[in-house]
Amino acid sequence: MGILDDPRVDMNFLLRHGFEPGRFEAEAEAVRSGELTPESAILRGSIEPAESHPFDPADSEAKDAGEEALSHGKVALVVLNGGMATRFGGVVKGVVEVFDQKSFIELKCEDVRRVSARYGAPVPLVLMNSFATDTATRSHLRKADRFGLRPEQVSFFEQTISLRLTPEGELFEVDGELSPYAPGHGDFYPCLRGSGILKALRERGVEHLLFSNVDNLGATADPRVIGHHLRSGAAMTVEVTEKRRVNGKWDKGGAPAVVDGQLQIVEGFRFPPNFTQEQLPDFSTNTFHFRLADLDRPIVLPRHAVRKEVGGKTALQLESIACEASALRDDSGQPLLPLHLLRVDRDSEEEGRFFPTKAPEDLERNRGALERRLNRHWDRLGA
Repeated sequence: MGILDDPRVDMNFLLRHGFEPGRFEAEAEAVRSGELTPESAILRGSIEPAESHPFDPADSEAKDAGEEALSHGKVALVVLNGGMATRFGGVVKGVVEVFDQKSFIELKCEDVRRVSARYGAPVPLVLMNSFATDTATRSHLRKADRFGLRPEQVSFFEQTISLRLTPEGELFEVDGELSPYAPGHGDFYPCLRGSGILKALRERGVEHLLFSNVDNLGATADPRVIGHHLRSGAAMTVEVTEKRRVNGKWDKGGAPAVVDGQLQIVEGFRFPPNFTQEQLPDFSTNTFHFRLADLDRPIVLPRHAVRKEVGGKTALQLESIACEASALRDDSGQPLLPLHLLRVDRDSEEEGRFFPTKAPEDLERNRGALERRLNRHWDRLGA
C-alpha cells in the first residue's frame, strides 16, 4: 500500500490545490531511504564571495530605460502571497493593516495604481496565493473593488500543496490530522507558466517581471531600479543588500556567492555548518527582476528537506526555493538564467528596498518608516 492510500488522505482536496501525487510518493521514498535529508541539501563545492553592482539613484539613463518600459506596458508585478499564514497569529498577512488602515495588499495595489497613472499604461499585478491565503485574499480585493485597479490588471494563481512528513518519511500528523503545507516559493516558475498567466502576459506585451514578497513594501515599481535590470541584459536580476546581525544572529535567507565557478543565490540552510557568513557581505532581499521570455520553459527546482517544529513535534517539509533557479544550467552547461546582482539600500526612508515584516513586532517597528518611504517614492514619481 502506498503512502497516499492512507484513509486520512483527502485526495480531492489536495488535487484541487495542485498536489502532485507522483512527485510526493517519490520524495517520501527518498526520505525513507535516507537519500533526502536536511543534511543532503548542504553544498559540497567551493564557495566564494560574489561581486554586486551598486544601485545608482542618479543614473538618468537607467531611469529613462525604466520609464520607457513602464510607459509601453512592458513590466508586470508578481507578489508572493502564499505560504501558511501563521506568523500573524493565523491571519493572512496580506490583509493586515500597515498604516492609514491600508493593508499590505492595498499598498501594493496603490503602488501599481500610481505607477500606471504616472506612465499612462496599466501595469498588471499578479498574486501567487496558497490554499491558506487564496480565499481571504480574493475576498479582500473583491470587497474593495481591487483598490482602484482595473479588472484586467489583477490576476491570481495558486502555488501547490503538499503533506508534511515525519523524519522517517511517513505521514506527519497533529492531533490525529494530517498536516498540509505550501512547499516553497519555488512553485512560482511552474505555477505561473501552468496557470496560463505567463502566456497571457506575453500576449499583452509584457517583457519583464518584478517579483517580491507581499510583506516587503520597499520593493516598489521604481523606474530607476527597473532600468538597471534592463540595461544589465540579464535574465534574472536579484536585489541584494547589506547583511546584518540581528540579536546576535546573521540575517536568514539566501546570499549571493560563486559556487564552483557559477554566480548564484544560495539559500541559507545550504551553507556548510562551519561556513563563516562574514565572507559574504550581502544577502538576497528576495526581490527579483526577470526577463519574461526566459521563464517560458520548464524550470524544475530540487526540493530540500527542511525541519520544522509543528505542534511540538519535528516534521519535514520538502521545499523548493525561487532563488535556486540561479544555480540551474542548460544542456550546454551554461547558466539557465544568467544572473545580475544589484546592491540596494536596505531600510533607509529615502531609498530603502528591504523592509521584511515577518511578525507583528516587525510591523510595529517598521510602520512609520514604511509610510515615509512609500510617500517619498510616490512624490518622486509625481503620482
